[in-house]
Amino acid sequence: MNDKLKIDEVRKSFGNRPFTSDELYRFYLEEEPTLKKTTFRWRVSNLKKENVICSLKRGLYTVERKNNFTPPIDRQLKNLYKKIKAQFPYSEISIWDTSWLNDYMVHQPLTRNIIIEVDKDAVPSVFSFLQESMKNVFLNPGKHEIKTYMTTGQANIIVKNLVAESQVEMREDISIPRIEKIMVDLFVEDQLYVTYQGGELKNIYEAFFETFSINQSTLNRYATKRKVKERFLIFLKDETEIDQNEIYI
Repeated sequence: MNDKLKIDEVRKSFGNRPFTSDELYRFYLEEEPTLKKTTFRWRVSNLKKENVICSLKRGLYTVERKNNFTPPIDRQLKNLYKKIKAQFPYSEISIWDTSWLNDYMVHQPLTRNIIIEVDKDAVPSVFSFLQESMKNVFLNPGKHEIKTYMTTGQANIIVKNLVAESQVEMREDISIPRIEKIMVDLFVEDQLYVTYQGGELKNIYEAFFETFSINQSTLNRYATKRKVKERFLIFLKDETEIDQNEIYI
């Protein structure tokens, strides 16, 4: 398969800059003038699977140099997800731990929050279910609850609505938000994620762009869905040190 994909040649030809789908197609056409578009699309898919290229946005790629976001998923998180899923098997669930952000911050938060997002109709039931056996469980907390009860240094469990068309993925048999969703949610829900605002938000975004592969088409769609695309883009460009050439949203 590698002979057809020409992996080494792709890396050599496009390794220093973003490139379009048309450019990649012409690259293959040089040796295969009769290459069909359907075959080409298959090759693009396989280049992605082989982690040779990644999408910056629709029709724009770069040679993959960065890692995928693979946060540490501990036993507590797995068990909590499985417990909820067993009780609510038909609900869509996403779970993550704000401690995943700690390595990308200067000042470490006192409080660890486990964020559980579920279908809107199931939120009250999931909240009640968790309250029966766990402490510090909050339902869509507001500013007062966050300030009064959730900054005490104790671990909290937050149950909230899962935004429709949220970007989630399966990791280690649990559903977690993709890095693009986390980035946008931190920006939108500044009260819930108050600890991660200001300079720390800049630190997180800069570290994410430097370290991980970010699908900016996904970032664009979700920021648009949450109605913050323009403000989010201005923040990335004006408030961070992210290389402007790496922002394609």
